[in-house]
Formats: sequence, C-alpha cells, structure tokens
Amino acid sequence: MNRAKSAVLGLVLASSMVVAGCGPTTVDTTSLEKNVVSSIDGPGSVEVESVDCPQDKVPKVGTTFTCSYALTDGSEGEILVTVRDEDGAGSWEVTRPASGQAEQVVLTGYERGAGRKAKSVDCPDRLKVKKKTVCTVEFANGETREVTVTVKKGGNIRWRTR
Repeated sequence: MNRAKSAVLGLVLASSMVVAGCGPTTVDTTSLEKNVVSSIDGPGSVEVESVDCPQDKVPKVGTTFTCSYALTDGSEGEILVTVRDEDGAGSWEVTRPASGQAEQVVLTGYERGAGRKAKSVDCPDRLKVKKKTVCTVEFANGETREVTVTVKKGGNIRWRTR
C-alpha cells in the first residue's frame, strides 16, 4: 500500500536580520541562526545542534549567502539566505536538507500514515533537492521496508512506501 506524507522545513524568515544601531551594517547572523533553529527543529529526537552563517554580509537587497547547519545525529544541511530589503529583512530556504530531518519526518509520520510504528529510519547522508532517495525503515521485529523520500524545492519532504 503506497502512502505519501510530507512535512515542510522552515522557509521564510520574516523578522529583521540586521544589527541595530545607526543603520544596518551587517546581517544579524545571531538572530538569523536562532530563527533557523526554531524553524528546522521539528518532531522527534533529532534537533539542530548548530547553525553557521558568514558574519560579514551587508544587508543589500538581493544579496545571497549560504549557511550550514548540523543536527544532533551528526547529519548536516545548508540553507540559502536572500536579503529582501535594506532593513535586512530576508527569506531563506533549505537547499540541502540534513538526512536526519528526512529520517524524523518518516519516523514520526510512518505510524500515522501506514499504521505501523517504526523503530528507526536510515537515509543516506547527502540528500538532494528534487531527487528521490531510498531510505530504510526498521521495525522492532527486525523487518525492514524501503520508502522513497523526495525533497521538493524549498525543503518540503515527501515520502512514500515502496
């Protein structure tokens, strides 16, 4: 029986990302990093351990830069940040999700979608946006089942039993 489920990773950062003072001089990466953590952390035991963004980005409209993040399971991902206005407001999207995110989406959604509680999920380390990836679900009795995980542009993770 095929079941499709999805989850959305954080996509839009609506708050200001600039350092306060006599006018914005650089993007406030501390604020940005906190927003990334609160948006990416989701259900399950895997959480964002760290976010690392360049410290010297000027809040000029259209400026883009990449930040990396690591999850507590050791998997890593990247986001692309785009400055949207001169005050430093911006948006970001996941451009390379961490495998731990996909594993948590499948693990927490499998019981609801397929009616069976999974013990663990294992996905390859480097997921790619718009590419299908096969992950393995393991049950308490040792049985395994494969699921196909697809990460859509913007970070939407969809999975389907095979």
